Amino acid sequence: MSKKTGKLNKVEKFYIENNSDKEVSQIAKDLNRSEASVKKHMKTSPRAKHTSEAKSSDASSLMGYNDRGSTVMTPAASELSDETRGKRLSKNGNHDAIHKIK
Repeated sequence: MSKKTGKLNKVEKFYIENNSDKEVSQIAKDLNRSEASVKKHMKTSPRAKHTSEAKSSDASSLMGYNDRGSTVMTPAASELSDETRGKRLSKNGNHDAIHKIK
């Protein structure tokens, strides 16, 4: 069976973007596409970059941005923020000065 040629369709692009944690060879095999076309889309896709950055400890890279200046916290950014909450609070040097209302 020969590999598909031509542009990637929307479904294939969506699959690549949402499975960027898989090996490129596996994605190419699943889509019956060449590895070069899969790599090319992964490099140009902004969403694939954000999903690969999910492993970093910076929640700002996981935020959703708009060309008009608005920013939205994505579910991935929220989860990462919740996971790192203890580390962020222990770094605070003024922890003694914070009073919590009971």
